[in-house]
Amino acid sequence: MGDGEEPPLLSRSEALSLSSGTGNRNRAGKRNKAAGPRWRHACHVLLYAPLPTGSPQPPFAILMQLRFDGLFGFPGGFVDLRKESLEAGLSRELREELGPAAAGIELRPCHHRGAKAWTGSGRKKSGSDVGRLSSEDQVGAEAQPGSGRKEQSGSDVGVVTHFYIRRVSLEELGEIERGEKEAPEHGLEVQGLIRVPLGGGLPTFLQQGFIGDARAQLLGALHDMGWDPPQDMGSRNPPHDMGLSDPPP
Repeated sequence: MGDGEEPPLLSRSEALSLSSGTGNRNRAGKRNKAAGPRWRHACHVLLYAPLPTGSPQPPFAILMQLRFDGLFGFPGGFVDLRKESLEAGLSRELREELGPAAAGIELRPCHHRGAKAWTGSGRKKSGSDVGRLSSEDQVGAEAQPGSGRKEQSGSDVGVVTHFYIRRVSLEELGEIERGEKEAPEHGLEVQGLIRVPLGGGLPTFLQQGFIGDARAQLLGALHDMGWDPPQDMGSRNPPHDMGLSDPPP
């Protein structure tokens, strides 16, 4: 992959075939041996709820969060495949970032919408800016003061970013919003949750700063959910073509 090029979209199995350390547990009771700690895996999820009949188009409520660095992104984080599966690690991150209401959200492999493998020098999209930053910045490694987290980094370590889409009920979404202040990472990694303004406010929202590929992931998810924003909304960074069927519940 050359400078400035987007890595190809990978399936879950293709992404897991990349080395992640001494082994993983993505099938119960089995471990796959892997060579050296070449790749680290990070998982993030778009949570959305259908709105009642008669609501303005598009009839969805989508959650994003304002991060400690002032950028918008989806909840999630790094997963240690030596100790947990992708979905178990993502569920753990949701409990830490969204609070106790997230404990009831079951994540399965069918919710996986694609992955990308970023080498030690990756590309980050932040609003209208495109710059060369480390692969850590693709997911915003938890390196802020007070987090207590120490993550491996370096040009010889790549990051595989996994993206999930999970439908929840409007009631479940509301419970998460009401309970966000109970999350361990509230006020630290996560400054607050927002509902994406999908109506007339979407063009302005898309001008804001987004971590990694979050902006393109949002636009690609809207396409998967059956709604394509006007072309001028997403012209700077074309949406991902997930290439998959409608998101499962």
